[in-house]
Amino acid sequence: MLAGLNRIGLLALCVLPALGFDARGPISLPVASYISACGGSGQSPTVHVSHVPGHRPAPRPKSAPVEMFEGQENPTRAYEAVGSVLVLAHVSGTGTGELTDRAMQAAREMGGDALVSVQIDDAASLRPPAGPVGRLGLRASVVRWSDRPSAVAQ
Repeated sequence: MLAGLNRIGLLALCVLPALGFDARGPISLPVASYISACGGSGQSPTVHVSHVPGHRPAPRPKSAPVEMFEGQENPTRAYEAVGSVLVLAHVSGTGTGELTDRAMQAAREMGGDALVSVQIDDAASLRPPAGPVGRLGLRASVVRWSDRPSAVAQ
């Protein structure tokens, strides 16, 4: 019980100066204060993945490069589809770089080498729509390079 009161007293001494209350005694010493300066709500983007049925390659190393082909841009190498990834932001301050990083991380975990047909837009404007207006979203196909004749060559 006493430890709890000590913590409350310490908290009051730290917070009150930040709120404009002085905690000066007979000797005027500065009182240290701490206020967290965390930005945003702490909510990371949500990542949804779906795999092509019956095809689950081994994950790639965390340092493996993942190429990105936006919109109608297509790779010149032959590839096989691994699945798809959808990354949705939850706060307005989330940038395209964070969404791209999350999508590339998901592609590596899925065993992919590239993101193809990448769309980055308001989630409600993605095709098909992926979320409410005001949220940034990224949708892409995850592919793996292939030397097999049945692979897609663009």
